[in-house]
Amino acid sequence: MDRRQQHRLSHVPETAILGLAILIVLAVGTLSYINAIQTSSRIIQLRAARDVQKLSNQLLLTVTDAETGQRGFLLTGKEQYLKPYDQALSEIPGIWQRLEARSESESDQSQRLRALRPVVTAKLDELRKTILVRRAGSRDAVSIVNSGRGKALMDEIRERCLEINRVAELRIAGFNAASDLSTSRLRVGSTFGSMLLLALVVMSAVTISRGFKRREELFQQAQATRELLATTLSSIADAVVSTDPAARVTFMNPVAERLTGWSEQEATGRNIRDVFPIVNETSNEKVDNPLEQALAKGQPVGLANHTKLVARNGVEISIDDSAAPIRNAAGVIIGAVLVFRDISEKRKAELDAVAAAEALKRSNEELQQFAFSASHDLRSPLNSVNAIAQLLAKRFGPALGEEGNQMIGFINEGVGRMSRLIEDLLALAMASSIARDITHPTSAEDAFQTALKSLSAEVQKAGATITSSSPLPMVAVRDTHVIQVMQNILGNALKYRGVEPPLISVSAVREGAEWVISVRDNGIGFDPKYAHQIFEPFKRLHGHEYEGSGIGLSTCNKIVSVYGGRIWAESESGKGSTFFFSLPEAVAATSVASGDS
Repeated sequence: MDRRQQHRLSHVPETAILGLAILIVLAVGTLSYINAIQTSSRIIQLRAARDVQKLSNQLLLTVTDAETGQRGFLLTGKEQYLKPYDQALSEIPGIWQRLEARSESESDQSQRLRALRPVVTAKLDELRKTILVRRAGSRDAVSIVNSGRGKALMDEIRERCLEINRVAELRIAGFNAASDLSTSRLRVGSTFGSMLLLALVVMSAVTISRGFKRREELFQQAQATRELLATTLSSIADAVVSTDPAARVTFMNPVAERLTGWSEQEATGRNIRDVFPIVNETSNEKVDNPLEQALAKGQPVGLANHTKLVARNGVEISIDDSAAPIRNAAGVIIGAVLVFRDISEKRKAELDAVAAAEALKRSNEELQQFAFSASHDLRSPLNSVNAIAQLLAKRFGPALGEEGNQMIGFINEGVGRMSRLIEDLLALAMASSIARDITHPTSAEDAFQTALKSLSAEVQKAGATITSSSPLPMVAVRDTHVIQVMQNILGNALKYRGVEPPLISVSAVREGAEWVISVRDNGIGFDPKYAHQIFEPFKRLHGHEYEGSGIGLSTCNKIVSVYGGRIWAESESGKGSTFFFSLPEAVAATSVASGDS
């Protein structure tokens, strides 16, 4: 079995557990949904049963009130005793209507009501007839009452109403019992499902733990899964804004409202740029909105680093965010969603970390500060001397004569040499404290061409021809450092030229994990015994007939050494020179701080 098959098999337990967990969640959710539907139905039926019970009692009470009014009238013959009877006649039709409406869903109760209705009607007819007979002044009304028919009708009405009430009471009890049983089942199901989910979580943790111990090659994938899970969980507290295809706000969650200062009601319909203005942390210039970019590109877009949200009240908040288009089933973009979070604390921690890192480089910075300070302090009097010499030449030049003007020239020449010496010393000091940076590849060919442009005046003055085995390779050195080394060596080749116009060639040869670059010229050359001394500070082989401080090659040595390379020269007097320096090839690596080598 190959490694790929083993990798797939290792995921079977986790997949099965996840599937089972989803089934449990669906089962609990379905059970809850069914219980909610049944409960809702039972509540409706329960209310109907209680209403039927209540209305049945009300009907019986109303008919009883009508009989009470009839008897009072029969005994006294006074119309005022018929008030309960009249009130009952006006209420009974409404009671019947509500009873029939509430019992529509219960066929047996509807049947009982249909059987009750003619009895009530007969009772009301009996009451009406006795009242009419009494109003006519006849004593037959009493005989009708004494016949017992009215009592029999009233007893039947009472019995049928009680039957309706008993059935309703049984149904109410049944509904309550069913509801209690359903609730109990839901509670048991939810508890059992939660216990299963907890067991599955434990099983997942055990499986993942064992997988880490057994299969080291899954570490990266597991780490990525953990980070994804952490991101997903933390996103619950993130701010979320969604828009339509025109980037108009359609939704904001409470976190987004709090961070932006806009309520959802106020923001709805506004362009995302109004609600979510973002600027660069350093320059405070506006930054392109990632949501608009996601809509334009049709793909997720992340925000640039060091970005701040300007809230409605003017408060600036460091944020991190991402945006993605929202597509429908047909793949058409119907809007976009923006998720962002407040990283002010994180950004503060990053700045604190930067400050701590800066403290580690304090010694190198102090060296640079000293170099700059010393350079400034030395330049100030030189500038004064130069200015006075120029002022003397301008105001008193004719009066000073040839010898005086010659002395002023000596002063200017000395000031120039001293200024160049200060510049070279500063370059040497900075080279002694540079940071090695091999995280990004640099084209030696580009550095060579840049150096040529900087030396174009010297090249033209010397009539030099400079060629290279183009293109020169990619090296893992900061571009400014390659340019500085190239410019120093090419500048020396132009300076120490012979009678013939300079012919300079640059080439490169790969040796292991580094490139060796050579610069060959046809200049005056030097004695081979000085091949090592020329890279030491202030070591000059040709006196003062050539300009220079004797620091340039020492600076090159410092730079090359920082990157783990070396520099050397081969020459003979009158036969030109060849300078070699090695630099690491362009491979991914980590930037490290380096001092003198």
